[in-house]
Amino acid sequence: MRKLLSFIGLAAAAVGCGGVSGPPEPRMIPGGGVADGKISGNLFVYVIDEETRAAISSANVRVGDSSASSPCQVLTDSTGLAKFQSDNCAGLKGPVTVTIDVSGYAPVTWIGVNGTNLTIPVRNANPPAVATATVSGTIAGWANLPAPPTHHQTLALIAASQSDTLGDRANDLPQAMRNITVGNQVFPVPSNLCVINAAVSDCNWTLTTRTGAQAHVALIVDQFDNNTPDTDADDTFTFTGVAIKRGLNLAAGDVVPGETLEMIADADMQTFTASFASLPSGMDYMGAFPALELGDEGRVAFILPALDMTHTTSRVPKLTGSLADAHHSLIAQAQDAKEQARPSSLAWMRNVDVGSTVALANWLPPPSNILVIGGTYSYGAVSGATVQGAEIQNIQGQRVWSITIFDGSTSFTLPGLSPDPLPAGMLAFEASALKIPGVDVGNFKLDDARDKIAGIAKDFVTFTH
Repeated sequence: MRKLLSFIGLAAAAVGCGGVSGPPEPRMIPGGGVADGKISGNLFVYVIDEETRAAISSANVRVGDSSASSPCQVLTDSTGLAKFQSDNCAGLKGPVTVTIDVSGYAPVTWIGVNGTNLTIPVRNANPPAVATATVSGTIAGWANLPAPPTHHQTLALIAASQSDTLGDRANDLPQAMRNITVGNQVFPVPSNLCVINAAVSDCNWTLTTRTGAQAHVALIVDQFDNNTPDTDADDTFTFTGVAIKRGLNLAAGDVVPGETLEMIADADMQTFTASFASLPSGMDYMGAFPALELGDEGRVAFILPALDMTHTTSRVPKLTGSLADAHHSLIAQAQDAKEQARPSSLAWMRNVDVGSTVALANWLPPPSNILVIGGTYSYGAVSGATVQGAEIQNIQGQRVWSITIFDGSTSFTLPGLSPDPLPAGMLAFEASALKIPGVDVGNFKLDDARDKIAGIAKDFVTFTH
């Protein structure tokens, strides 16, 4: 899903201060976006790294679609800015097609965009390692929990709240292993796991976490081996509780010992019940979970128990005490099959009322009639979509070209770049649609629009280049 988000945002419009206004001035939009009115003689394009947000110099910025005989082209300066004005791009008027091409990054094309100031993020083909911190600690009261019955054990999985960007690499960090001693034997377990069974009670966890504002949470479950201790395939997990610590802000390389997560009392938990509309045509699998939205600290996903068309009840913390400023959401994804991710449709319901059934009434349908013919890419428009887009991906599923369509068109050709960024052989053309209520595609900022995404739908075809 991360690849679908590189073109979303919302920016405040510039307002004149009286008198005769002068020509617009270039300004970078943090995180990416469009601002400052329709293009009429001036266009300012900043190019930034999608993850680090650093300005990128010497990026080739091209204004003009594939049919343009002599597109306007400018290299970004040391601040990441390319200026298009009457002296280097005569007759400039929006909407336009803008393509960014820079060594080491997948090209980006925005079609039908119309804003005097654009800030366009591009993705590094070989991004740097994710900045991390290390935290260790325990859960208050863990040692006082009773030992579970035979064939059961109590587990707590400790994690950081997820950042606001779906698919952020920092939300899926690998964890180390640690050893716990049971009698005279040593057993390896994930370093961010606590365990109670008949033989051991251990909660000295260590977590590799992302940087920035965050909360740490433990999801506590009862594991039942179904009386078959030699196999894990039929084990069942029952969600029993939550422990949390908020107000954290970590820098790269931080090592923080002695953290204590506080258990949320059972009386401060409540039932979460959902209902789901019939899945879109061609989709037979659905998974969903409630989440706790913590503002700048990100979100906590309650992935157990997994919700689907027949399992519709979970438990979540009440919005009291330290969670009074939070809200609940529901995230659900329908797809072709559990192991077949496309076509898919993700629905995101925000600020839901947990006091009644949270009803997902409809799904955003995925693009249809996806075709690649003679260098022309096309698909059927998706009703209700705010923006539509596409990615060309290599056989490993990695982005090799990103396209965002602002004007509702459903057919395009790519501008010729040298060298050709598309590798020879089998590729995928993934078409996508996003529903973002309240967002004006002529005046948007990525960071604000993330909080408004209501649907993401996609499908693909393969082709030979």
